[in-house]
Amino acid sequence: MRLLRLELGGFKSFAKNTILEFPHAITAVVGPNGSGKSNVADAVRWVLGEQSIKSLRGKRGEDLIFAGTVSAPRLSKAGAFLVFDNSAREFPLEFKEVSIGRRVYRDGLNDYLLNGSQVRLKNIIELLARVGFGSSQHHIIGQGEADRILYASPKERREMIEDALGLKIFQIKRAEAERKLEHSEENMQQVASLQKEIQPHLKFLKVQAEKFEIASKLREELKLLLYEYLSKKSADMARSKKELGAKRAGPSGQLEKLNARIKECREKIEKGTARKGENEEEKALSSRLKELLEARAETERELGKLEGMIELAEKDLKAAKDIVVSKKEIEDFLAAISKRLEELEVEDVLAKILLKIRQIREALGSFLRGLKGERPEREENLNSYRAKFEESKSRLESVKAQELKSSKAMEEKALLTRREAEEWRREEKRLYEFEREATRVKDELRTFEVEAEKIRFQEEDFKRECEEARPYLGEITLAKQEGFASGEEADAMRKKIERTKIKLEEAGGIDPAVLKEYQEVSRRHEFLSKESEDLIKSAAGLRQLIEGLEEKLEHDFKEGVLKINAEFEKFFKLMFGGGKASLKVITRIMRKRAAEDNGLEKEEPEEEGIEISVDLPRKRIKSLDMLSGGERALTSIALLFALSAVHPPPFLVLDETDAALDEANSQRYAKMLEDLSKTAQLIVITHNRATMKCAGVLYGVTMGSDGISKLLSLKFEEAGALVS
Repeated sequence: MRLLRLELGGFKSFAKNTILEFPHAITAVVGPNGSGKSNVADAVRWVLGEQSIKSLRGKRGEDLIFAGTVSAPRLSKAGAFLVFDNSAREFPLEFKEVSIGRRVYRDGLNDYLLNGSQVRLKNIIELLARVGFGSSQHHIIGQGEADRILYASPKERREMIEDALGLKIFQIKRAEAERKLEHSEENMQQVASLQKEIQPHLKFLKVQAEKFEIASKLREELKLLLYEYLSKKSADMARSKKELGAKRAGPSGQLEKLNARIKECREKIEKGTARKGENEEEKALSSRLKELLEARAETERELGKLEGMIELAEKDLKAAKDIVVSKKEIEDFLAAISKRLEELEVEDVLAKILLKIRQIREALGSFLRGLKGERPEREENLNSYRAKFEESKSRLESVKAQELKSSKAMEEKALLTRREAEEWRREEKRLYEFEREATRVKDELRTFEVEAEKIRFQEEDFKRECEEARPYLGEITLAKQEGFASGEEADAMRKKIERTKIKLEEAGGIDPAVLKEYQEVSRRHEFLSKESEDLIKSAAGLRQLIEGLEEKLEHDFKEGVLKINAEFEKFFKLMFGGGKASLKVITRIMRKRAAEDNGLEKEEPEEEGIEISVDLPRKRIKSLDMLSGGERALTSIALLFALSAVHPPPFLVLDETDAALDEANSQRYAKMLEDLSKTAQLIVITHNRATMKCAGVLYGVTMGSDGISKLLSLKFEEAGALVS
């Protein structure tokens, strides 16, 4: 992984946007004192998460923002960005370039940016730890910090070496696991406390719930019994009704048929009676025939009378023409007619005929009394009588014809009446037989009324039992099943239901709210138990993870120390022309100190650290405190290069670490830089010409009268080409 560029904006003396690109393995930053070249190292340290403003040569966060000059105003914020090449995906991000940036504002607030997106410092630290950047920042040696590792405590040296070996990510994981373990243990204590708190109440609620469970079982048993009992009883009643209906079906159907026939017979009889008593047609025929008979008799009498009158008129006319008839002869003739009429009166004749006869006699007498002897008048009377006779004769024929027709109709009607009378008598006989059979069927049906009444009583009793069962069953929907095998079975089940009701009453009622509370508390207890189990498993897993991480850290640390010792001795001999140098892992003895709060002694855990042992050639110096300033710088540089050789960091920033070196050591230092640049990218801030010669790019930092740092860049390949 390679650092591509550093972008500055408003950071310290770099007021304007400034970009430093790092195309070569070694990049040198040079410039006069006070020009701001060390601000480049501070910017790198700050972007990588440095929290100590003092380490950045300031007191407050706003000291990192360009403060302004006479000719340039101060800025409101400062920012710096490191851009890395991520083609090989050393960073677990799907970007070819990864930009890590940081901004600070005058109110002291900081923003951490990852490819332009705001993130937390924790995310930046974890991301950098994956590629070997630790919190000790051993890969950034600031001005005057060349021997920082020598002045550090054994514990701080260990942290630097762990960072150099890339163990920071495992330490972060271990710290995270320890934090989670501590949190899990706290949660376990809280869960145990909650379980202990709810245990007595849960025990009480459990007793109540058991009672409720017993009552619930009895209630369920009662429901099943009631359901079965009512279903069987319903089936029995349905079966009884069906059997009764089957028994009544035949007689009922027979009775319906008989009633229909009885109705039919009565209708026929009533119809015949109505015709017999109220036959207007028959009455009209009888009346008409009677009138025709009377008209015939009257007409016949009239004809007889006219015949006599014609005969008398002819005789009178003849007598008047030929001879003169004596009055005595006329009187004898009239006497003879009168005698005949009297003979008719003796017979049983209708009163009207007698009346007509009397009228004829009176007419004859009147005729006799008014008889005159004039011939013309007699002829006129004779013609009149003849005309009336013909008229009466014609009327008589018509009456006879009508009489004959009426007589035939009367005879047909009489025959039909006789037939209808015979039919009525047969219908009356059938009606009598049907009514007698219907009476017998009704008597048979009455025998089923007692059984039907018994079924009605059973239905009423069933309704009452259903109402009593409704509090237990709610809306009753009975199933279809077989009825009771016997009455003993029904009695036994009824007694069992009563006993179950008594047991349920003895069990007593439990408030459903108590059961609900028990269920809630029980669920909470189960949840807490499950949580406790999960926490125990989680804690065991975390302990196992911590142990594994500690084993790995211990193993990798020891292996790394061995490798560093080999490189350290090699670089040390190169720097000093001989001698020995090594790192030694030490363990501080456990000590005790008095606690301030109660005066008791408190044990502190053992602490491991790193001691540095040196043996300079031609000198008997064994302690670091006896080294000179140059020797200390050389020793620190040898150790720093050894760390970088064992586990090369992405880049190394050296801020005037060669300031205390003489000409010979500067040459050795430059040679070591060239060797180290094969595995690590170097950013060197220097005044040393030997160091400048080994750089591929040279950045010159200048500061004008406006107090703003500016860059001048030079690539040595291009400069060499120009010189040649």
